[in-house]
Amino acid sequence: MDETDVLEQILKANGIPSFDEVILSRLVKFYHLVIEKNKVMNLTAITEFRDFAKKHYADSLSVLRIFKLNVGKMIDVGTGAGFPGIPLAICCPQISFTLIDSLRKRIDFLSDSVNLLGIKNVTLVHTRAEELGRNPEFRDCFDIAVSRAVAPLSTLVEYALPFVKPSGTFIAYKGPNSATEIASSSNALNVLSSRVDHFHSFELTDGSNDEEEKSVRTLLFITKDKPTPQGYPRSSAKILKNPL
Repeated sequence: MDETDVLEQILKANGIPSFDEVILSRLVKFYHLVIEKNKVMNLTAITEFRDFAKKHYADSLSVLRIFKLNVGKMIDVGTGAGFPGIPLAICCPQISFTLIDSLRKRIDFLSDSVNLLGIKNVTLVHTRAEELGRNPEFRDCFDIAVSRAVAPLSTLVEYALPFVKPSGTFIAYKGPNSATEIASSSNALNVLSSRVDHFHSFELTDGSNDEEEKSVRTLLFITKDKPTPQGYPRSSAKILKNPL
């Protein structure tokens, strides 16, 4: 099997809709761009293709297991090496994506990658989330925010929710301990006029018949009911020192 076939197999095994050859080819090419850049810059510890396709692509696209995205604007908060934003942008060309990250080198790499792959629906912004979240041009205006950032939910919501418009959704990519995180985030969600609408847990698989370590993942769907209160997001120092 070539890499395109392997990717298609893994996405199918994880309940993700099939895509045409152009989309699959772009995903494979982005993998190679990440791996090449990874030689000189720390982007990912996952380098073998099947593992990458499972833990980065199937995970990033797992939201498509549940519903077909049909919104106007999405933002990926703390995109890192481009996950989940780049795979979602490749697979959902009808949606306008904004990807933000605080490290200039990562944004530069993603900018080069977007140009090489011919992706037209991505805007990249080098910024800190708590600073951009106070900018009127970005505040309370996105249909959906997503983030795979490794941070406690009580902290993550203050970075991400200010971007979401009232009645919009923040989708947090989390692991197996989501119930604990939800419980510890009740005050933060209340302060930010939001609530966990539902969550979806599942196991990622690489689609093979071999014994494999299953990765338990959870998508938290957080609905925002009202505009972000004035004063939020706070500075990063305050967010980290005194989570809501």
